[in-house]
Amino acid sequence: MHSMPIGLRPSHQLAFILIVAHAATAALLWMLGLPVWLAGAATLLLLVSAAHSVRHHALRRGPHAITTLAFSDREAVRITVGDGRSCRGQVLDSSMVGVRMTILNIALDGRRRRAHVILLADSLDADDFRRLRVWLRWGPQAVVDESAV
Repeated sequence: MHSMPIGLRPSHQLAFILIVAHAATAALLWMLGLPVWLAGAATLLLLVSAAHSVRHHALRRGPHAITTLAFSDREAVRITVGDGRSCRGQVLDSSMVGVRMTILNIALDGRRRRAHVILLADSLDADDFRRLRVWLRWGPQAVVDESAV
């Protein structure tokens, strides 16, 4: 896995989850008894959010959608986005590695904004998903230069 790029596929499972979550939130808004104009505006915002989330995170389309991951150790990663640009980052402790879902929170070098990658079983090949989870849990850690401390 050392620096081997992992190409990410669109996830129809994630698209379904995001659509259901946004629809459920919209339904709850309408049950609150808000004025129609307010519930309608909030629903419109939820539709925009759903469209963006599905396109960016699930379908991996758009110039900023993460399409490839390449690790050099358990924490250091290089991401490639939809427009071909790539940058380095560090996998944060707030990331979660699970059997069915992995969420990577990445601090990008030189940027304040964090990148987030949500991976489900259909996001990549089954063997790649298993290897990625093993790598993130037990892969080599970054070498710490003790002389710099």
